[in-house]
Amino acid sequence: MPSMGSQHGDITTRLLTAVANHVYEHKLGRVLEGQTGFRLGTDHCFAPDISFVSKERFKLIYVSEGRYFSAPPDLAVEVLSASDSITKTERKLQLYLAHGSRLAWMVHPKSKSVRVYRPDGSSEVLSGNQHLTGNSVLPGFRLSLHRLFEEI
Repeated sequence: MPSMGSQHGDITTRLLTAVANHVYEHKLGRVLEGQTGFRLGTDHCFAPDISFVSKERFKLIYVSEGRYFSAPPDLAVEVLSASDSITKTERKLQLYLAHGSRLAWMVHPKSKSVRVYRPDGSSEVLSGNQHLTGNSVLPGFRLSLHRLFEEI
């Protein structure tokens, strides 16, 4: 698999750190990075860039002898790299939701925006001075998009 590049790594790390700090401070569950696989039925196994599994679901879906979880995460996050297809990434996020994820985010570094997807089929694009929130999946989580995309 080709390298994703420094911008992808930087934004993924910023978001993972913010989510993980919130999750562990409030004892909500586990945050996992992009090497962790989630099986969606018998046909698909994906590894989102960032995922969150609630403490209630962790023991139910963790496969102790395997290298993956037996169901999707509560939150699946994909950070687009230059080589990623928006259409394919969106299909993948919709598969997570169709199999039980409760929230999905597609982070678009080039446009400095985040598309938020919900299981009911609704979505919204956040940009500019807006904040990314965790809704009921990550209660109390709030991150300024300006902070996520700020340049050094």
